Amino acid sequence: MLIFSSRLFFEGGRITRDSIHYLIVDGVPKPVHETEFARDSVFGYHHSYLPKYVEEKTQGRIHADSVKRFLLADIRNGSLETLMSLSGNQCCVVDGETQADLDRFAQDVLAAASQGKRFLFRSAASILTALAALPPQAIAPENMAEYVRNGKPGAVIVGSHVKKTTQQLEALLQAEGTFGVEVEVARLLDDVDQSAALLSEALEKVHTAHAGGKTPVVYTSRQELTFKDVNTRLEFGTKVSRLLMDVVKGLPADLGFLISKGGITSNDVLSTGLALTSARLLGQILPGCSMVRTPSDHPQFPNLPVVLFPGNVGDANGLATVYQRLSQE
Repeated sequence: MLIFSSRLFFEGGRITRDSIHYLIVDGVPKPVHETEFARDSVFGYHHSYLPKYVEEKTQGRIHADSVKRFLLADIRNGSLETLMSLSGNQCCVVDGETQADLDRFAQDVLAAASQGKRFLFRSAASILTALAALPPQAIAPENMAEYVRNGKPGAVIVGSHVKKTTQQLEALLQAEGTFGVEVEVARLLDDVDQSAALLSEALEKVHTAHAGGKTPVVYTSRQELTFKDVNTRLEFGTKVSRLLMDVVKGLPADLGFLISKGGITSNDVLSTGLALTSARLLGQILPGCSMVRTPSDHPQFPNLPVVLFPGNVGDANGLATVYQRLSQE
């Protein structure tokens, strides 16, 4: 088995050149270790050079100098021969500046797999697009309101706390038809458990907004809290997620659509809030933002369109744009 690490996510402005991973910021490639995402209290890192990133994330179990690098020239000239020559759980990192680079690489990967090679990917989404050779989506992003159930207002769940999300949230709350519902997560630090009270308060506001024809935007308070160690931070994150997923479970049954903002939040919405074991992918409503639909036999929200909006994707108006496309505001 060969192990590939690829953080490529073109829709999110992330490329890799000479094994250095960049985020495109205002049109300029910026090494990712210089961005706010590298300073995350749980998922932070110190390296943009992917072999060193691998070494850091494996705590030295895989040394940087042992990582096989697939550079742009290798990929564009064809990698099949090299792929076939690798063995012994070799860890590899992959360059890419465009989807065409990964499409070419994926062709070679599939050809090698057809000859018995096995691969394990730790990757962002762009390699999946390449491996699946996805066709054009059935409905254009601007017309995805066709999926909204009965023209009803939706709901937005915002868990991500990065600066970009906060900017997008501020723009969304200015959009006509939205109603902000702030969840003061700092109250979860109180000695007395505040979860039930926070949930009751949030759902009361959500249902009132929905009954009034508005889209409630449920978001965690924006201040960054500090913790004594990573484990305490993770435990608190679990409490916050549990509360937000209880909000999802309590949303109005006739909801028109749901937007989930944040990568971990979106994963939790699908797996816990909606308890899905499968969903149909409808396409992207914005570059990097996939829309799925719940099964027709879902016990609470059948055929509900759900937008999965990562925290680090889109411009300042991205969240408002998605909302406006679905609500036709």
